[in-house]
This record gives sequence, C-alpha cells and structure tokens, in this order.
Amino acid sequence: MKTLFLAAILLACLPLPAQPDTIRQNHHHPNAPAATETHVQLTIQVLDLQNRSVPGLDLWAVNKKQDKVWHGQTDGRGEAVFLLPRGQAFTLNTADEPGIKDFRTVDARFVRSRLGVGYSPKEYAEEIRNDTVFQQVAESQMPTRSRVLLWLTVEGFDGQPHEGEQLYFRLRKSGRVFAAGTDADGRAILMLPKGDSITISTLFEPEVASFFLPNDDRAGKVRLRYTTIGTKAILARRAERARQAAIRDSLYRLERLRDSLAAERALAGEENFLHMLSFGADPERVKEKIAARAAKDRLLVEADERYFEKTGQEIEAALYRKRAEWSNKVIVTDITGSMYPYMDQILLWHALAFVPGEQNRYIFFNDGDGKPEAEKKLGATGGIYINEEMNMGRLLETMNRAMSAGSGGVTPENDLEALLEGVRLMGEIDELVLIADNYSDVRDIELLTQLHAPVRIVLAGVDHGINEDYLAIAYATGGSIHTLEEDIETLSHLADGEVVNIGDYRYRVNRGQFIQLAE
Repeated sequence: MKTLFLAAILLACLPLPAQPDTIRQNHHHPNAPAATETHVQLTIQVLDLQNRSVPGLDLWAVNKKQDKVWHGQTDGRGEAVFLLPRGQAFTLNTADEPGIKDFRTVDARFVRSRLGVGYSPKEYAEEIRNDTVFQQVAESQMPTRSRVLLWLTVEGFDGQPHEGEQLYFRLRKSGRVFAAGTDADGRAILMLPKGDSITISTLFEPEVASFFLPNDDRAGKVRLRYTTIGTKAILARRAERARQAAIRDSLYRLERLRDSLAAERALAGEENFLHMLSFGADPERVKEKIAARAAKDRLLVEADERYFEKTGQEIEAALYRKRAEWSNKVIVTDITGSMYPYMDQILLWHALAFVPGEQNRYIFFNDGDGKPEAEKKLGATGGIYINEEMNMGRLLETMNRAMSAGSGGVTPENDLEALLEGVRLMGEIDELVLIADNYSDVRDIELLTQLHAPVRIVLAGVDHGINEDYLAIAYATGGSIHTLEEDIETLSHLADGEVVNIGDYRYRVNRGQFIQLAE
C-alpha cells in the first residue's frame, strides 16, 4: 500500500563556506537600502512546509557570470533583503541545501521585488559502511528538494509490528544501497535520493516492492506498508528444521557405528542395503537381499494396496500411488546423512518394477562431496552422481559412491543444481521427481527462475508441516507435493495472498513464497 504526498521543498548537503569575493548584506526591513538604477531590492522570505518563517538561516545568492556571492541571514520573520544587480541570473544556496532556488532579478530601475522560498532543515545523518548507506533520521524530518521522505511500516499477517527487521533499498541506476532497521513500532524512516528506481529487499525476500522517485522540484513523502512473516520467524523455523534433521542424522549415525553387532545385523539384512556394502558385503549378495525383500513386499502390496502407507514408507507410498502417471522418470534424490534411512525404499522400488517397460534415470546429490561451506558456489556446489542404466548393480554402485563421497554436514542442500541437471536428462514424456528431506532447506533457491519443468516432490519426514522451500518449487514450476498419504497437485492455481490448508497446517501464498501460519 503506497501513499504519495507532494508539496514544495528542497535538498540537503554540506555547509558552503564564504568565499573571498562574498559581499555581505545583512539587511532587514525597515532599514534596508532602497533600490537604485543598477540594483534591485529583493526581499527573500523563507518558509518551512507548514508555512512558518525560518529565522537565522544563512543565504548565499551566487552570480556565476560575475563570479560573486551575496550573503545575508533571515530575521525573525524569515526575511533577508538583498541589493542585487538587475537583470542577472542567480542561484540561492543555504548552509545545508545548495541550489535551493534559481531566479533572475528584474531588469528595470528602482525596482523592489519579493521571492518566496520553501526550506526543510536537514535532520538526518548518513554513514557509508562497505558501500551501504546507513541513516539516522529524526521523526521531525521533512522531505527536501532532492530527497524523498520514506516511512515504511513492517508488520506480520496478524497486524503485529516487526521490530528489528533489516531492510535494503537498492537504487538501480546508481547501484547505491540504503539500509534501515525497524523500531519497536515496526517503522523505518529514510531520506532517499530522487531520480532513481528503488527496490526493497529483506534478508530472505529479494525485491518485495519497487517504486520510482521522479527528479522534480516537488517535495515527496512516501508511506509504505509491508506484510511478512518476519526474519526472526524464518530463522527460528530454519533452526528448528536443522535441529530435527541433526537429531535424526545423529541417531542414525550412532546406530550405524555402534559396536560389531551393527555389522552383523547389516550383513544379515536387518540394516539398509547400502550399509551392507559399506560393511564389506558382496554386491551380488546385496542384490539377492533386495530381490528377496522386494518379493515379500510385492505379495504384501497385492494383499493391501495401502501397505506402503500403513507401514510408513513415504517414498514407496507416493511412487506406488502415481505409478501409472509417472512411468518414465528422472529421479533426483538427496543422499545426505538424514536421508540414509530412505535409500532402501528407492532400491526396493527399482526392484519391484511395478510398471512394465519403465525407464528411470537417477541423480543423487550430497551437497558438494564434503566441500567446506565457504567453497560452495551457487549452481556449482557439486556432489552430483548420475545413473542412466536400469541396472541394479550400477544403481547400487552409484548410490554408494554418492553416499561415501559426502554426507552434507549442514541442512541446506543443492536441490536446484541437481534438478537443473535432471532437466538435461529428461525426454519428452519424462517426469522430473525430487526425493528430498523435508527438514532440509534448499541452499540454491535463487536458481528457481531457471527451472522450467514441473517438479514432482516426494518428501520424507513430514511431521510438522511442509517445508516452504518445496512448496515454492512446486508452485513456481506447476509441479506437486507428495507425502505418505497426500498428493497436493493444485498449488500453481493459488492466487497471491490466498490461504490454503495442507494436512494439519495453513499456508499463505506471499509473492510466490509460502508462509506457514501460526496455529
């Protein structure tokens, strides 16, 4: 919501020191000198935006042609009287606002004239740190000739103010960035230069609004109201997802590494198949174990089509429900630590071969092969492993290499980088399927604008609502979300601002993003 108020006013700058050729004329009525044949008596009256006089203000009338400056100061009525050469062009400066007015004196003898000037004092300070401008603006500050006064209020969806929200205002032409933080009332005040297009961003929401400030002599005041979940809430939710993923990852690693019994259980087929390989099992024996387990599962599914759902096998449940629609797939899978418990389901699905003639290609990503966080570059993090053969041996080998090369380390993963690689492998009738950890955020969500294929997202670990990053991917690509029991396939039809119920949780669509609302 924007409200633009325009009135007459001017700009702020550094004090202008008197020059050696300055002519001092501190004249006031009724004792001011009269006009002459060669000089005009000019009364300049200075008023603020409330039409109140501005006393004690230094004025400089600059004549560039004669290279002279006339100096005076306003009295209690905001007036200063000058005796200036007739028929000449002048620029009027104040201490903190040069170029406040351009005027020309009357070209006639014995003339008295008046000139009204609008003025707004500078009540803000600026500091530049690392190419970013930080301001301290008084609430009494008024707009000026060169700067627009911006009042921005940031609030939540229930109307509560967001304190401490960091905002960034980028000027497109100059490239300058102005930063501001909201106060306890959710307000931020800035003085922004005219004549540029400006975009507003937060730490997690780029370019949430944009507007243009025309470069004219009118004073401008802009009021904006921005509604958001808030940075604090976003960080809290990310921290909770990271905590849940870390707990699950730690428990799984502990179980895997616990004494020699772990190896015995793995080799007996009681642990997952990839761990059997890591404990030294013969690949052929592992394939036999997978085939035997698949045979049992096939009989159980024939007896009860909801077998996978009832036994909590999210990946197989979703793939089984959509088997007729997704006959040929490029399956992109997160194979970082928290996803290890789900790898059996991918192998078993491949072994079950429910769809005759099914052709699948597999991509596994581990967020950079254990690369340090500082070395992970957007779109080039790496740790992506591809298998294009419908062959259990090659599939096991590819998964084992991907798992051994890197286990992630932190929860954000390079999902988009892997999905874009998946698009390269797709044929005309293929579906692009992402199997991901619901607790892991998407590291490279900025790449979403490059993805132009519907993504079918199968999520593991949907215990506390769906991660908003995956909703955004499905929404932007015209894709869908699939959990243990739900297929959510109409996300792209939602309008901005619409609220939707997904499972036990409510979400608001907000500029292409999804916000999980508080209960």
